[in-house]
Amino acid sequence: MDVAAMQHEPTVHVIDDDPAIRDSLSVLLRTAGFDGRLFSSAEAFLGSLKDKRPICALVDVCLPGMSGLELQQHLAQREIDAVLVVMTGQANVPIAVQAMRLGALHFIEKPLDPEVLLETLNEALARQRKLAEQRARRDEAQTCLQKLTSREREVFSLLVEGHLNKEIAGRLGISTRTAEHHRSHIMTKLSARSLSRLVRMSLVNLDSRAP
Repeated sequence: MDVAAMQHEPTVHVIDDDPAIRDSLSVLLRTAGFDGRLFSSAEAFLGSLKDKRPICALVDVCLPGMSGLELQQHLAQREIDAVLVVMTGQANVPIAVQAMRLGALHFIEKPLDPEVLLETLNEALARQRKLAEQRARRDEAQTCLQKLTSREREVFSLLVEGHLNKEIAGRLGISTRTAEHHRSHIMTKLSARSLSRLVRMSLVNLDSRAP
């Protein structure tokens, strides 16, 4: 398999302290066309993360050191979009409920059924791709908005609230012509051909700051 092809393989991070399970999952993932990245602890996994890009991970609840549930909390604190499939060697309803409340996509029991696991991971990877697209849009919107001056940001905020140039001028104590001038600059800097485009960028930026 060439390098270009490998770069497009869906990546699944596996965090489990059992070497036998890691080895079997590695074979299964490779056979299914996934890039499996294996870790024996939550700490090792966290140490491998270089940025906040969305990830897909298969995580054991019982781990040495930081548990799988603690890992979920840590990822949330670091604002990392993680689509997690949590697994355990024994059925435990309270742990399953807690894992789901913390944002796990699924909770599955060992021994793992290969067919069910792959189906679950495909769902998780689809969710990861959606999160990646959302993050890309947020990053693009934030980069564009950073191009605006402080006055242009004020005009931008009033524009997306639906105010006309004359109203914006009155609120900011500037002439209507100056308000029109700022609006033109904003549209150019943000490569926006319509007000609806500005509104969409504003909504994406607000979503990025939501808790």
